[in-house]
Amino acid sequence: MKRVFKFGTLLMYLLFFVSCGGGGGGSGVTTPPADPDPAPIALPLPSNNPPLQNVLIVYDTAGPYGEQGKINALLLENLLGHFDLNITSKPADTYISNEIIDKNITTVFYLGTTFDVLGYYANGSNEYNSYMNFYKDTATQNKTVVWINYNLDLLETEWDANATNWGVSTFEESTGFTSFGTDTDYNRVWYKNTELYKGVIPFATPGADTTNCYNEGNNTYACALELNTILISNENKTTIFAETNSTFNLSISNEPYITQSGNFWFVGDIPFTYMSEEDRYLAFADLLHDMLGIDHNEVHKAIMRLEDVNAETNPSDLTAIADYMQSKNIPFNVATIPQYEDPFGVYHNGLDTTIKLYESPIGEKLKEYYFERRIDIVQHGFTHQLYDYINPYNGVTADDFEFMIVTDLNNDGNYTYVGPSENDDGAWAKQRIIDGRTILDVVSIQAFAWEAPHYMAGPDHYRAIKEVYPIQYSRLIYYPDESDKSKFVGQFYPYIIRKDTYGYYVIPENIHNIEDAPNEGYRTITSTDIIRFSKKLKVVRDAVASFYYHPYLGTDELSKIIPGLRNEGYEFVRATSLVE
Repeated sequence: MKRVFKFGTLLMYLLFFVSCGGGGGGSGVTTPPADPDPAPIALPLPSNNPPLQNVLIVYDTAGPYGEQGKINALLLENLLGHFDLNITSKPADTYISNEIIDKNITTVFYLGTTFDVLGYYANGSNEYNSYMNFYKDTATQNKTVVWINYNLDLLETEWDANATNWGVSTFEESTGFTSFGTDTDYNRVWYKNTELYKGVIPFATPGADTTNCYNEGNNTYACALELNTILISNENKTTIFAETNSTFNLSISNEPYITQSGNFWFVGDIPFTYMSEEDRYLAFADLLHDMLGIDHNEVHKAIMRLEDVNAETNPSDLTAIADYMQSKNIPFNVATIPQYEDPFGVYHNGLDTTIKLYESPIGEKLKEYYFERRIDIVQHGFTHQLYDYINPYNGVTADDFEFMIVTDLNNDGNYTYVGPSENDDGAWAKQRIIDGRTILDVVSIQAFAWEAPHYMAGPDHYRAIKEVYPIQYSRLIYYPDESDKSKFVGQFYPYIIRKDTYGYYVIPENIHNIEDAPNEGYRTITSTDIIRFSKKLKVVRDAVASFYYHPYLGTDELSKIIPGLRNEGYEFVRATSLVE
């Protein structure tokens, strides 16, 4: 079986990684029972967090990059899905006076994605007045406000000009700091004595746009260098939770990155830009607990998923992994592909080959481990490829995409994501998953979650499959504007997401996988990298360190990762134990 690289791709301005795989073996035949529309796995009841705070996200939409506001609002809303909240998201230019009072909002997040946003609206226009109303309510209502990125100076100017009329102190008197303009060359954030990237592409893949990025060497580029700075005048009123600095411009000093003053928070840039496994995104994700006033215990758990197990996986490879994990008393999870396809006979001497899981020795082996050892099953699509279609490699299961059309027209590793398969037909996608689940029924194993092949599907695919599996164990992609499904953004999570914008309960994958033989132009990932990712992830108080591993790799790298994560203080658990 060809080992296809788990390649990374730069989606818009977000670094997002996708997965692929390999295997080998096959025999035997059984007829599957009918399973027209299986009942979904039950989701957990709400947690014991304070019930249903009302949170408002407001964002900019003006200017040539106006779409960035909605994109970042979507990512923020997903991340806030870690908590039990009622979330409303809307453009700032539609804000209504006293809205945060009338709707009993407890926390407001403002995403300043358009620099000098008021310059795009006529003074006295409805949009301009909406911002004025928002600024007034920010100054006068006793609500938590998290101000992210641009336009703090606009708030401060309006606040100070009306302080007497509004019956409040000036912005600086209230917060102990003042806006101090925009600077550049910042590429690191320090949080909990841990160095994190600040918008760094750790490895620029083919086609990545590194214009205006600082080349750090080794194909690493710092691309979010800008910082909105503040000048602190009263240290007794402020707490700096994270600082930022430069590794290449030593003439600039450390500056506040995330700062709190009472119920007002300021974040110096958009923490979602170029997010990766070692990014300041992790600091922001952790501090959401403090911003919302919802604390979670400091508990670090770990999970491992064995990837792309299918009818052609070598049973001895699976046995070696299972025996090692049992020897360490560690549970693990298996991402299983129900039906193997090789329509062009790439690995079968030119013969069109289909093998269902129950027709292979691997099916019995999985059944044995499911009942006798502590493994949980994840359904990894239906065939992990698409018909007799090269999409984009060879048409073979575990190599190609299933729910996304992908091309490499120039055969140079610069992939084009055309859009969801079958025009994002949800009924079609749901039926494929049901067909796969029927095959698993024959093997007498039940998956508790699903995972999109290569982490990609269409929005209607996701929503329809949720009726079968309301739990995702993966990274996901999202579509800010569903009228153009060739454009999407990817997101990974440092912890459990109780409800994303599709409605999924999401078990994360966030520290990647071993990549020992990458395609040309892509990075190698070793056990050392995975352990380092897990160490950075520990800045998140309730992080779940989650990686996946291919059975053909044997146990050499696994025998480094497992003790490495344990040494970092992680406790390995069953994935199903995280559904709470």
